[in-house]
Amino acid sequence: MGVRQSFDHRLSIQTLTSNTMATKLGEDDFTRVSAHAAETVTDAYYVALASARGTLASYYVPKAVLPSGKLLPQISYNGTVISDPEEFANLYLTQMPFTYFEIQSINAHVLNPALAPLDQTASKKEQVANMSILVQVSGYVRLIERKEGPMRAFSDTLILVPNKEEAGAKGKDKTGEGKSWLIQNQNFRFVV
Repeated sequence: MGVRQSFDHRLSIQTLTSNTMATKLGEDDFTRVSAHAAETVTDAYYVALASARGTLASYYVPKAVLPSGKLLPQISYNGTVISDPEEFANLYLTQMPFTYFEIQSINAHVLNPALAPLDQTASKKEQVANMSILVQVSGYVRLIERKEGPMRAFSDTLILVPNKEEAGAKGKDKTGEGKSWLIQNQNFRFVV
């Protein structure tokens, strides 16, 4: 998998919003948006795990406590639960050896097409920015050495949500544009 030049799905949104009349998103729109978001996030995220670990926290929603008391984001890495993206990034930076990921498959679908109630006149762009996406990634990871050593299978499940600060500064990618999707929940496991 190659690294996408942009972590942004604005091109997809532009094609969805060229029509000024408000219409509901269809199944093709859900498929297109979820596939594009999954590919761009995973392309950038797994490269960051290997070579840009200092940027890892920017891939997650800001640390928050919901009214129910649940902490966000929820990161489970081989059974260790972490709810602070900075802490996860620091642990990965200081305690993990070099990692080389080889993605074998990415599956994505819209988990919740309406995170919050929208007006009937909501544009497609507003509808896209109001959904969550479930992404399942599987493949192999090589620890310590990029070209030698055993490959271990892994499975990673992500829930992506729109970046509410997209127009702002949180999580800029290599092109200087804001990340459109952030990780809200993650469950990573080595497969034995």
